[in-house]
Amino acid sequence: MESLSGALVLDAGGAMTNRHRLIATCDFDELEVFTRRVYMPYRVHPGPRCLAPAADLHAVAIGQMTLSRFSYGIPVNLTDFFQQAGMGMVLTTIRGAARHGGAAGACVDTGVGESFLVDTSRTDYQASFNKDHLQVNVTFPHDCLETLYQRWTGHPAEARLWTARLAIGGRHSAWNALLEYCCRCVAEYPRQVAEGPLGRHLEELLGMQMLMEWSTRAGVTPRPSPPAPRQVLQAEHYMREHARQAPTVGEVAQAVGVSVRGLSSAFRHFRGTTPMAFLREVRLDGVRRALMAAPEGATVASIAEQWGYANLGAFAARFRTRFGDYPSALLRRAVR
Repeated sequence: MESLSGALVLDAGGAMTNRHRLIATCDFDELEVFTRRVYMPYRVHPGPRCLAPAADLHAVAIGQMTLSRFSYGIPVNLTDFFQQAGMGMVLTTIRGAARHGGAAGACVDTGVGESFLVDTSRTDYQASFNKDHLQVNVTFPHDCLETLYQRWTGHPAEARLWTARLAIGGRHSAWNALLEYCCRCVAEYPRQVAEGPLGRHLEELLGMQMLMEWSTRAGVTPRPSPPAPRQVLQAEHYMREHARQAPTVGEVAQAVGVSVRGLSSAFRHFRGTTPMAFLREVRLDGVRRALMAAPEGATVASIAEQWGYANLGAFAARFRTRFGDYPSALLRRAVR
């Protein structure tokens, strides 16, 4: 891990640089401002008898993603990651040790050279780091990977892909080699990474490797679809735009100028599903976003009604099947 130990702190010639340093502080309040910017809101619990951190944070944007180097300098526990921020992370241990888990389920320890992949917008997450820990992390928007997956396969990912929390990497892994390559590009071509096509190239490489790790280890086998015809793309756009109104398959077919039979056949061939199954997924995704952005005082019933759901029991069952969580539990976390 020698090459990653100098990530963001050594320039192309191997000299120390503060070009990417955001903060070095012993003040938790000051640190919180910067970690919210680089990661997302979450709670930090210092270890016993630890009153102040000795934190050091370096970061650089790679497209929509953020590459960061971070240590607290004290043992800490991290909880209550803010799901509404819509972010995920790959945390790679460069020094020390880390433990990763969620509100329920087994914990996973990562040592030097090992990584942990989690979408904190889709599942609970908590972590603990020992005093000697040093992390090189990649933070990514969920929508970035969701879009990349759909562009790759032609259809949305299964929900269980995003809820899987996974240990990946290792000293001689493809992930570590890619991470080292990205760090080297930042050191040698900082302006091109920040402003040019190199940053977008690195972002796509990182995203594709994450999706490969996720799909392989979670047992989800994506099969790229052939390019869809114009009518399918138009129908998908129409259903996204009118999801709240729950249009019928006849209304969708009429809007794009094809028969119901022709539209259904095209969806089965190019998407492996039906137009109405696609619409159900879009509507559930829309309700989930509404729940996550709900103001204090909102109820599941009121939000479900806005999306045209009359049977709350059936809606809650479908929601839990799709996301592995009840809408009421998501709403409580969102309001809190």
